[in-house]
Amino acid sequence: MKKIMQAKFILAFVVLLLIFSGCVRNPQEKPLNPQASSIFQRGDVEKVKVLKDTAYIRNGNSTDFPVVTTVKKDAKLDVAGQVGKWYIVILDNGKVGAVDPKEVEPVVEKADLSGQTANLKGLTPNEEEMLRLVNAERSKKGLTPLKLDLKLTEVARYKSQDMIDNNYFSHNSPTYGSPFDMMKNFGIKYIYAGENLAGNSTVKGAHDSLMSSEGHRKNILNTKFTHIGIGVKEGSRYGKIFTQMFVGR
Repeated sequence: MKKIMQAKFILAFVVLLLIFSGCVRNPQEKPLNPQASSIFQRGDVEKVKVLKDTAYIRNGNSTDFPVVTTVKKDAKLDVAGQVGKWYIVILDNGKVGAVDPKEVEPVVEKADLSGQTANLKGLTPNEEEMLRLVNAERSKKGLTPLKLDLKLTEVARYKSQDMIDNNYFSHNSPTYGSPFDMMKNFGIKYIYAGENLAGNSTVKGAHDSLMSSEGHRKNILNTKFTHIGIGVKEGSRYGKIFTQMFVGR
C-alpha cells in the first residue's frame, strides 16, 4: 500500500513538473513584429498658379491648338477639369481654355496654425506625441509644420479601429475602401492626400519605423501637405495601430 502511495505521489509530481515546464517554454504570445505602409495620391485640383513668366492658354489640350490668350506669372486660375494632363481653366472674362500642366501648379494653401494649441486638447496623449514627432521632423528640414485637422483625425481613428476589428493591415479597408474614398465619403476635401500606417507597441517605435522607410518619410516631409489627422488605437496584434492621414488643400 505504501509503494502504491509513493508511485501516485511521484506521478503527480511528474505531471506538475511537465505543466510548469510547458508554461516556461510557452510564455504569453508577444506582439507581432512592427509593420508599416504608405500611399499617396493627387486629388481634384480647383485652382492652379502660373509658374512661368507667361502661360499660354489654348483652345485645345495640346500645343497644336492656337493660343487664345496669355497669363502672367503667379496668376491664379479656376480649374473646371482636366482633359488628359491639361487643365481646363476659366478666365476672368468667363471664357474657357486649356493650359499645359508644365506651366502651372495646383494651388496649395498654407496651413493656418492659429488655434493649434486648442485643437491639441482633442487628441489622446499618444496622438499628441506622434504629432509632435512629425512636426519636429519637418522643423529639422525647415518645412512648415502640419496643422492638426480634428475631422481628419476622426477619420484616421475610424481606420485604425477598423483594422483592429477586422484583423487586417492595409490601406484598402473592407469597410471604407481606399483612404481616398474614405476621406471623400467623410467630406474631406484635398488636392493631395496620403496615408501612413504602422503597427507597433510604442509611439516612438512607430515614428522611427516610419522615418526609416523612404515612402513614409516622403509623406511626413511632403511640402504639398498642409494638414494631418492622427488616429492611434490600442489592442491590435501589434500592440497599437497608428494611422496618419495627410492632406494638402
